[in-house]
Amino acid sequence: MIVGGPKVRVVGGYVVLAVGVAAALVAIMGRGVDSYSSSVDAVTGLISRVMSRRDASCGPAPTFALSLVDAFGADDAGAGVADSFSVWSDGGSSEVNVEGTSGVALASGFHWYLKYYAMCSISWLGDQLCLPDISPKVEKFTMESPYEYGYYMNTCTLGYSTVWWDWDRWEQEIDWMAMNGVNLPLAFVGQEYIWQQVYNELGIPFEDLDDFFGGPAFLPWQRMGNVDGWPSPLSSSWMQKQKNLQLQILERMRSFDMRPILPGFSGHVPRALTTYYPGATVTQLSPWADGFNGTFFLDPFDPLFAAIGELLMTSLAETFGTDHIYNCDPFNENTPPSNDPDYLSQVAKAIYSSMAATDPEALWVLQGWFLVNDADFWQPPQVEAFLNAIDDSQMLILDLFAEERPIWNTGLFFGKPFIWNMLQNFGGRPGMFAAMDNVAQWPLDALSNTTVDMVGTGFTPEAIETNPVVYDLMSEMHWRTSPFDLDLWVEEYAVRRYGADSASAKQAWSLLQHSIFNCNTTQEGPSAIIAGGRPDVRIERVGCCATTEIYWDPKDVCDAWDLLLRDSDTLKSQATYRNDLAQVTLQVLSSIMTNYWRTLVSSFYKSDASTFEQAAQNIETIIAEMDQILATQDAYLLGKWLSAAKSWGDSEDEQLVYQYNARLQITLWSLPLTSLNDYAYKMWAGLTRTFQLSRWQTFIDDLRPFVSTPSLWDRKAYLAKVGAVEEDWTLMTDDWNYSTTPTGDAVAIATSLRDKYLSQC
Repeated sequence: MIVGGPKVRVVGGYVVLAVGVAAALVAIMGRGVDSYSSSVDAVTGLISRVMSRRDASCGPAPTFALSLVDAFGADDAGAGVADSFSVWSDGGSSEVNVEGTSGVALASGFHWYLKYYAMCSISWLGDQLCLPDISPKVEKFTMESPYEYGYYMNTCTLGYSTVWWDWDRWEQEIDWMAMNGVNLPLAFVGQEYIWQQVYNELGIPFEDLDDFFGGPAFLPWQRMGNVDGWPSPLSSSWMQKQKNLQLQILERMRSFDMRPILPGFSGHVPRALTTYYPGATVTQLSPWADGFNGTFFLDPFDPLFAAIGELLMTSLAETFGTDHIYNCDPFNENTPPSNDPDYLSQVAKAIYSSMAATDPEALWVLQGWFLVNDADFWQPPQVEAFLNAIDDSQMLILDLFAEERPIWNTGLFFGKPFIWNMLQNFGGRPGMFAAMDNVAQWPLDALSNTTVDMVGTGFTPEAIETNPVVYDLMSEMHWRTSPFDLDLWVEEYAVRRYGADSASAKQAWSLLQHSIFNCNTTQEGPSAIIAGGRPDVRIERVGCCATTEIYWDPKDVCDAWDLLLRDSDTLKSQATYRNDLAQVTLQVLSSIMTNYWRTLVSSFYKSDASTFEQAAQNIETIIAEMDQILATQDAYLLGKWLSAAKSWGDSEDEQLVYQYNARLQITLWSLPLTSLNDYAYKMWAGLTRTFQLSRWQTFIDDLRPFVSTPSLWDRKAYLAKVGAVEEDWTLMTDDWNYSTTPTGDAVAIATSLRDKYLSQC
C-alpha cells in the first residue's frame, strides 16, 4: 500500500496539484495501475462535479486537500480491512484536509464535511449546496468503519431504475456510491453481450436465443432465471451499447477502489440448449408467476454445467476484467427440483466450482432473499446443506431485507459472513415510507452480536430515487458503532435538507419521523396509493403486494404538510423543499382519495345516486390534482421515462419496442389480469392523468348504470373491460407527447390544495 503521496487540491471547481510530493505506482487487482493517482484523481473529479452544482449565491467553494493513507492491518493488496477517513481545517480561507484509506473513504470524508460542517445535502431528489460564507473550523476527527464492505444495489434495480440510464446518469450515481461508503457495487450491465458469446461458442446462433433474452426493462428477471423472453426479442445493438456502457461503469467504479460484482452461472439456460445438446440433463422449473412458463435449469452434475461456467468466467475476465467477486442466485423465487439436502449441497459445490475453476480467488455473493421468500422449502436442513457446502471464506450472504425481516438472527446463515442491508422499496412503488427506528438501531445490534459475522452494511432497494432521508441515515450506519439521538439527527437533517433553520420544518419532520417514516410492520414498501391501482369495490392491495393498510395517523402527515407550507417564503428557493412538498402533498391527497373511494362504494351499494355522483366527481378531480403537483418535479415525469427508453433505439421500430417495455413495466408488468399487474405501479405526471384516470373513469362508468340495482353489477365483465383499457394503453405510441420538463409552481399548487383540503384531513 502507498503511505503518503501527492495531495490534490480542488479550488473553485478547478484541479491543481500540491508540489513537492511524488506519485507512486502499485499493482492492484492483478493489473498494473497508478492506484494512488487513480483514486485521488477520481475523488478530485467527483468534488469538481459536486461543487459545479453549488448555489452560486452562497459562499465560495473551499479548497480540498486530499491524501491517500495506509489502512492499519492492510495486506499488500489493501484487502480485508475497513475504510477510514479523517477531516480537519483551520477554517476561513484555509484548505479542508481529507485523508482516507481509499477513493471511497476520501469521497465519504468529503461528504461528511458537506453534511456536518457546510450543512449541505446531496440526494437523488435534489441537492442543497448553499455553502457558508466563511468555511468553518474543523477539529481533526477520524471515522473508521467497522466493516470491510459497503454494498449497493439489487438485481431488480437494474430494471426498475437504471435500465434506460446513459453515462451521465451513471456517473452521478457512482459519485453517490463513493460519497456514501459503497465499495462493493453490483455491476450487471452489459452481461447479455457476454452470454451471447458463451452460447455462440456452444454453437447456438443468436436467432435461437430470441426466446431467452427478455426486453430491456425485464432483464433482471431473465437474469435471475424467473422468466425467459419477456417480452422478446433483444437486439444485438442493445447488447453492444450496454457492453460499452459497462466498460465505462467498471472503469469509474474501480478508480474509486470499488470492487464491482459480476454475474456467475446459476444453471439457468435457454430452451435452445435442449435442441443443440439433446443429451443434456435439463429440468423445466415450475412457473415463477401466472402468465409465464417455467424456465430451464441445467443439472449441476451435467458436464455441460462446468463448461458453461468456464466459458462465462473466461469471457467476463477478457471483456470486463475481474475483481474476483460474483453474484449468483440459483433459486431466487424459484423452487429447486429437489429438497434433498445432499442434492442441494452438490448444487452449491457445482456452482462455486464453475467460478473457482477459472478464478481460484472467486468470492460468491448470494442474496439471502430465498430464505425470506420461500421459508417453507428452505428449512434448516436444506439451508445448512446448501450453505455449508461452501467454505466460509468463499461465500458472502446479503441479508436483503434486514430492516424488517432479518435473517442474521435466525441462525440460518450457519456462520457465514453477511452484509446487513436495507431494502426499503419494492418495484419503485410510490409513497412516503421508512423504518427509521430499525435502521438506526438494528445494524448496531447485529454488529455487537458476537455469535454472527457481520462484515458490511448496504442498500438493496428494488428501485431508487425515493425517500432520500432513510438512505442518508442508512449510509451513516456504515460508519456508526454506537446508538445516537435519532430525534436530533432528524432535526439536523431538516436544516441540511433545506439550508435554513426553520422551526416549522423541523416540527414537520419530527411528525413524519414518528409516523409515516417509522413503519412497525413487515410490509413490502409503502402502503398503497389507491389512485394508482386498478379500481374495484374492494381494494386490499394494489397489485399483489402493496397493502392498503396504514401504520400511521394520516393527520400527522397532514399537519406536517401544513407546517412545511408555513415557512414556504423562506424555503421555496430550494429544489429539495419543493420536491418534499410535492411528495407530502401526494401523500395527503392519497388519504383523501381513499375516503372518496369508500364513499363511492358505500353510496353505490346504498343506491344513493346523488352521493355517488359527488364522490365520482371528487375522485376524478383529485386524480387530476395529483397529476398537477407531480408535474412540478423532474423526478415524477412519465415523459422522461419514455424519452430515455426511446434514446436507446437505432430505428423507429426499435424505439417502439423500448416504448412498449417502458409502458408495460410500470403498469401491467405481465399479461392482463394476472398477479403481477401493478407490481411496479407509479404515480407520475402523464401516467396519472391518462392510464390511472382512465381506469377510474371506466370503473365509475361501469358502476353508474347499476346504482339503483347494485346486485346486478357484473364484476367479472368489468374486470375484462378495465383489463382491455389497461392493455390498450401499453400498446399506444403517443409517448413523445408527454412532457420531459417540469411545469407549474409546486409551492403555489400545494398551497392552493392545502387551503382546499386541510379541513378534510
